[in-house]
Amino acid sequence: MGLEAVIFDMDGTLIDSMPYHTKSWHQFFKQKGVDVSPQDLKEKGHGTLFDIMPRFFGSHISKDESYRLAMEKEAIYREMYAPAMAPIEGLIEWLDTLKANGLKIALGTAADFTNTNFVLDTLQIRKYFDVIVTSDIVPEGKPSPAVFNYAATQLGTNQSNCLVFEDTYIGVKAAKAAGMKVAVITTTHPHHEWEGFGVDLILDSYKEAKMGTIKNLFT
Repeated sequence: MGLEAVIFDMDGTLIDSMPYHTKSWHQFFKQKGVDVSPQDLKEKGHGTLFDIMPRFFGSHISKDESYRLAMEKEAIYREMYAPAMAPIEGLIEWLDTLKANGLKIALGTAADFTNTNFVLDTLQIRKYFDVIVTSDIVPEGKPSPAVFNYAATQLGTNQSNCLVFEDTYIGVKAAKAAGMKVAVITTTHPHHEWEGFGVDLILDSYKEAKMGTIKNLFT
């Protein structure tokens, strides 16, 4: 067994976007006249937007209505975040290093293709990814391993030969359920909150990432 591929989550992993998602959720709910506490959002605001919308608007809403609401919310997010978007420190250099070492690279995100294109094209990093998996392709949200399993299949590699970069607990659960090793970026949870969680590597930024270190995870 050896490292063959690296799969990245997007929000909170390529970009530190989660604060902007939170702000956009609150503005969205305010416009809809829905009272949602920060705790409610933290507990229910995970998975794909098709998972999230029925939790706040009722299980009776249709997929078409969920989609319409999701597009409204994400338009707010993109308007807020566009002027501030930046890659997490060291990301571009790390992607260059992975490519130089012949590793396959995938993106596995709960975001839809609109937000994914927004990030990849704004940062001009689409060229690094051999496979891009969004919620439009795999609608089953994390902590299901579906998105990571699909990415590995498309890359033509075994799950046990993949390393996932994530930032959330449910993302880590999804990667582990797929049988993959996991490195976390501490944008969402600080270093100490990962202690005892069983992750393979904890990084504050990609400037700390070393090729030798990640290859050693597979020896």
